[in-house]
Amino acid sequence: MPTKLLIATLYSKSISLKETGAKALFNSALCLLLAGCFTNDPSTVIVIDKSLNKENAVSSFTVEMAQGINEPSESVKASQANAEPEKKKVKKKSSWSIPVDAEILKKYSPDDQHLGITFATEPGQEVRAIRDGTVVYSGSKMKSYGKMIIIKHAFGFYSSYTQNQILRAREGDQVEKGQVIALTGENPFYFEMKKYSDTINPLKYLK
Repeated sequence: MPTKLLIATLYSKSISLKETGAKALFNSALCLLLAGCFTNDPSTVIVIDKSLNKENAVSSFTVEMAQGINEPSESVKASQANAEPEKKKVKKKSSWSIPVDAEILKKYSPDDQHLGITFATEPGQEVRAIRDGTVVYSGSKMKSYGKMIIIKHAFGFYSSYTQNQILRAREGDQVEKGQVIALTGENPFYFEMKKYSDTINPLKYLK
């Protein structure tokens, strides 16, 4: 074949190949556009996986972008908030308790020389320790107080339970808060508290 004819033939085939490649590229771009790989929604990106693997033939996911990159959407924030367990408010219990279940006849009043609390009790009511402690006195040597119990508590506190008819705790006993230590008598039950040797208002501690 003559040299000029061979060059012309090769040149024409090269042009044909270039046109074929351009058409293929155009057809591919058109298919992608029709397949929905692009969207007019600027806040949504849709990706379609056209893998030959049958198990993953079609998969899609949506990435929502709200107020900046990697910022979780409002719906995601709401679900996270709901997922967090509620923190229950735990009411702190008092370390002291009322010695008898009765109304108060007279409150603590140093001006009236009333250094404790007098309760309107009836005979035979249960008297309970206001807090854990050690019984340091149990007896009736002080006639004006009747049968009496004194308990020593932590941090220098003392509690006195007087005007009882029956004592159920002896000197040296370790008692717990709420434990029955005596039964009330005929006279109204009288109660005192001290911090070391100083009398204090029991109502500041009893709950």
